[in-house]
Amino acid sequence: MGKTYEIRKMPADKIALLGLFIIALLIARFIVTSRSAIMFSEPVKLNYTGLSVSIPAGNGWQSEKKWKYQQNVFTLSSVFTIGSGGLPPQVHCRYLLAATNPAPDMRVKERASAIGGEVVETGQIQTGTLTIDWAHIKKADISLDLFFGTVKLPNSRRLDIEVFQSAGDADLAEQVFKGVAESLKFKDNQLLEAGSEIVTEIKNTGIDRFLYNKSRQTSFLVKDAAGRAIGFTMDVLTDSGRDAQLNIQAASFFYIRGRYGREQAAFFQSGNNLDEFAWKSETTGITGVSGTELTLDETGVMTIRTFSPQPKEKNYQLSSAAIPEVFLDLTFGQILDSNHKKIIVDVINADGKITPTLISRIEAEDTAAAEEDGYILKVEFLDGRGFSEQVYLDAQYQVSKSLLQQDGIYTIERSSLKDIAKQFPERADYILQKNKLLEQGN
Repeated sequence: MGKTYEIRKMPADKIALLGLFIIALLIARFIVTSRSAIMFSEPVKLNYTGLSVSIPAGNGWQSEKKWKYQQNVFTLSSVFTIGSGGLPPQVHCRYLLAATNPAPDMRVKERASAIGGEVVETGQIQTGTLTIDWAHIKKADISLDLFFGTVKLPNSRRLDIEVFQSAGDADLAEQVFKGVAESLKFKDNQLLEAGSEIVTEIKNTGIDRFLYNKSRQTSFLVKDAAGRAIGFTMDVLTDSGRDAQLNIQAASFFYIRGRYGREQAAFFQSGNNLDEFAWKSETTGITGVSGTELTLDETGVMTIRTFSPQPKEKNYQLSSAAIPEVFLDLTFGQILDSNHKKIIVDVINADGKITPTLISRIEAEDTAAAEEDGYILKVEFLDGRGFSEQVYLDAQYQVSKSLLQQDGIYTIERSSLKDIAKQFPERADYILQKNKLLEQGN
């Protein structure tokens, strides 16, 4: 006897629900696959450092693949953008220019304390000649995992690697962290070593050896691309001979006229070999007035104190290639007398900014504008802005003129105090009484 089977059709609402379930599974699978199939970029180089590293890119990871400079640190980042809510997975590599260098275990403790987390695992990763000390830091109350690695580099540099992950997916964070850490490549920076040699020569010689009759005064007009005088700079450098510890005194005044005008007065004191110094400055601009105080102690630690808008204090361990901008021109003569064609020095500005700076010799015959029996140097500021300066020196290695490339081209040319005072009568009190700046600093 045959049997009859009734075929029942599934209701439409159940079909729709099944379809939504399948789509959700596919989306979840895509996210999991994107997270697990981590793709890394080609090595991203930090120019003139010998350093490169790869970071996650693609499959949900987004990065500009470019190092960015801010507050004496270069940063390279990547963020996972798929998903919503909570802290997205992210990677940050930080190259510190003047890092204080506590022991790695202390560094780990500091980082754990900063996020209120607990160190649950530590280890080391060897890559080339570098050893990266790392730790897994967990903050249980918000399900946050941080993999943190740190490695000390020559010339007071340091690289920190951080990978954040929330929602308890620590395996992903660890996988990303190890991929980034193992991609790290480093070759010692010979240009920075050359800069250290030049700065050391200046310190060993003593600042007083560069002064005639124990003082030097320079003044320059600043002109825009149309040749109009828009500002000036004035510097005074003396050897007081009164105190062996702080015998070198310098004062500077910088002024730009106009709607976006800016002026800065600074006073500097140091010993003859620059092993210690004190530097105060006050800057007035469209955002108001700010003050900064820098001090360098005998251990090479520079402390920066800012007083506006809120008091802040930071410490930096300077490299042997670091030199205050007050004395940057002294490196010009030293490089001309050396066998070096190029060097990198860390230029310290009055506001505490440290700028790696490439100085290159240019043969005079290569530039039609070269003055007879003169010298030309190219100065490139390696903070990512693309600013540079072409400096012309006379036969005595004194700066006669420079062409500054910023948002436009500016000419800075040597001028007398009398001529500057005529151009800027509103600042004649500073210009014609150059000793006033020194007296203010005492």
